Formats: sequence, structure tokens, C-alpha cells
Amino acid sequence: MIDVVYTGDIRHDQSIRSKNHQMFFDRLKDYQIHEFYNGDGERKFTNCPYVRGGNDAYWHPDNLRRGQGGGVQVWQYINAVRLTKNPYIIRMRNDLWFTKSSIDVIMSELNNILNGENDVAYLGSNWLEGEMGVEYQVKNKFKVVEDFMIIAKRDKLLSYNDTMKELNSMKPNDLRSGNKCFKIISKNKRKRILCRLYLTRQTYKDYPNDKQVCYDYLLSYCNSRDGMDKMKPALDWLENYKPWKNIEYKK
Repeated sequence: MIDVVYTGDIRHDQSIRSKNHQMFFDRLKDYQIHEFYNGDGERKFTNCPYVRGGNDAYWHPDNLRRGQGGGVQVWQYINAVRLTKNPYIIRMRNDLWFTKSSIDVIMSELNNILNGENDVAYLGSNWLEGEMGVEYQVKNKFKVVEDFMIIAKRDKLLSYNDTMKELNSMKPNDLRSGNKCFKIISKNKRKRILCRLYLTRQTYKDYPNDKQVCYDYLLSYCNSRDGMDKMKPALDWLENYKPWKNIEYKK
């Protein structure tokens, strides 16, 4: 059996989230869902030693107000691992957005772990380092990881205490980033997987298309000092991607 754990914040319309996530659960077999959201979901967690940061906001013109958010996220994850028991564990964000192609990628990587070919898979999209809109790209060497979804074989993860030692040895500035912190949860076989997983950045009234979610996701990174310059190639890709050419979306 597989433990599916949700950690972090509950974001946006949950009926839309449930409909989207159900596409993945329809493909998954023999699993149990656990919700360890901020607040009541953490009632059995250990005390958090990291600064959670300021108000809930993605970007500010001057800085990210996320405190030691990477440390907090990994602390949440290892508590979720501590409180579950099945041999495989999938960590998911509440605001994760699945596309059909991303689910194919996830199932392929899950099978690799079930077959012993890999121990930990970090999945997400990266529009600055990866190819624009890449559907499936595997990286075996990396300095940072995506943390939208993490699939792991439980006995290949570091223990709670060893993970905390690794976190506490990191530089304070590195504790701000989940992309840096999640890399330390295992020293066994790990792969970084880029695919068409997005994060939901708006509260939609009706179920949105993938193009709309992708656009809003990319736009959320444009409010920093150089955000628009960095994201322009990604936004150009979205405008010119042929399968989406006739799909309407709101700017």
C-alpha cells in the first residue's frame, strides 16, 4: 500500500482541486490518503524549530516573505513520514495541478520505484532551467529539486533525527528554499523529474483549462525585480504552443 500525504496550506477552491486530483487517484492503486495541513493537521507533529515567515503571499517586489519555509516544509514531511507506515509514500501539495501527461510521467516514475530502479523521485516543472513546457525530462545530477510531488521508498529515506541534523547544518538562507532543503531527505538513488505539473495560483469559479492554470502559474513569478524578464521566454512558449493555440484564457 502507498501512503499519500498532503502537507502545507489548503489553497483555493477545494471542489476544483478534488476534481483535478481525482484524475491521479483514478490511476493509483492501493493507497491511503492522510491530510497533515497547517494547523489542526499538525497536532501530532513535533515542535517546529523553523520560522514560518510572514503573510501568505507568493511574491513581493522586494523579497519573498517565506521565513525558513524550506525547513518548515521538510519538517512537515518527515513528521508525515513518522506518522504513517506503508512502504511507499507520496507527498503532495494541496495546490498541485495535474495535466494528463504529468500523470503518465508520475505513474512511470512510481513504477520505477516499485521495481527498485529508483528510491526517490522529485517531480515538478521548472521554466527557468528546463526546456520550456517539457513533458518528461529526467535529471540524475542536480543541485536543487522540484518539490511539487515527492515519491519515495520509505526505508530509503533518512530517519527523522538524521534529517533534522542535515537541516540544522544548512546555511540559514538555504532554509528558505524547499528546492534546496528537500534534496537532503535521502542519500540513496534519487531522480529529478521535470514534467507538466503546475501549481494553482488563482481561485477559479469554474474548472479551468490547463493553459489558464499554466499562465497564472507563470505570471505569479513576474512580480519580483527581474521576474518579467526571466519569465518572458516561458510566456512566449505558452502563447506559441500549437496544441493550445485556439484555447481561450484570461490575461
